[in-house]
Amino acid sequence: MKNKPWFNMVFMLICTVICTGLLSGVYVYSRPLIQANARMSEIKAHLNALNISLPDSDPTELESFYDKNIVEQDIGGITVYQYQDDKEGLLYALPFEGSGLWGKITGVVALDGDLKTVVGIDFITQNETPGLGGRIEETWFKEQFRGITLYETGNLIRFTSSGSDGQVDAIAGATITSASVANMINESISQAKSKVGGGS
Repeated sequence: MKNKPWFNMVFMLICTVICTGLLSGVYVYSRPLIQANARMSEIKAHLNALNISLPDSDPTELESFYDKNIVEQDIGGITVYQYQDDKEGLLYALPFEGSGLWGKITGVVALDGDLKTVVGIDFITQNETPGLGGRIEETWFKEQFRGITLYETGNLIRFTSSGSDGQVDAIAGATITSASVANMINESISQAKSKVGGGS
């Protein structure tokens, strides 16, 4: 019987159906957890970019704080997140996204109320090469954006490796990723400046 062609086809079909069913079941079962993790990554990125530190907070507390204090708005077709800081006043968190060397990069850049100073940046997703472009996740890279004053014209944020004066250092050996990140952030800030009140 095993030598008959139909037996092999039926056997392969049964195996395919079983494996597909198992994978589908695992996906359905784990989807809420995946979505919760994605949501938490987004919340942490926003809070870090806004320089909000909530030590020893569990995910439930972080989400509760975020929902109570971060206001999402659509302004002129762009999504803007607002946070009223007790010391710094109104802050804006702007999402950005684009293509890196190997895939999509998403993140958030936070600005002061005048849209002239960077409060911070953070990344939500990225698929760059570990040890090279993936270093955009490292603290030293992200922290160098804090407090920099944006250029008035042209590229608002510039890397010192661009051949002109810049505010932040690019990642050595990851020119494409560094340039992509700068372009994404500059585009997001430019859109905000043109549509959010108080921008110059």
